[in-house]
Amino acid sequence: MQIRLTRDLEEKHRAPADLTVDAFLAQFPEVPRDLRGEPVVAEFVRVFGPQLKVAEKPSPCVARDGGGDAKHFFYTRLVNDLAIYGIGLAKRERTLQLLEKLLGEYRAQPATFACTLVPRKAPDAPPPKCT
Repeated sequence: MQIRLTRDLEEKHRAPADLTVDAFLAQFPEVPRDLRGEPVVAEFVRVFGPQLKVAEKPSPCVARDGGGDAKHFFYTRLVNDLAIYGIGLAKRERTLQLLEKLLGEYRAQPATFACTLVPRKAPDAPPPKCT
């Protein structure tokens, strides 16, 4: 006997589609479009898609206070270097090298690497002061 979910429950619990490079670029307009065809960017988006989907640029007060949630740390660690290149404060080759380095760190410990993207907080740490 097979029990089927209703259509709305099935859609709600379906695994999310993988993030594409185009969807990544649409989500983060600060990332330059000239990186679209780079193989390292495609691998970066494939590997870090789940974190990139929830990444959110921290507001100035969150950045100032050093707080933030995982979504802010994902942005800072994964997208920030690309945004810096986008405003002309970094060179293309150096930015691509940083992506490759991050992927190398991931390859060294793929099962636990995502945990290293977010710093540990003490159990009694106060929540961020602003969002």
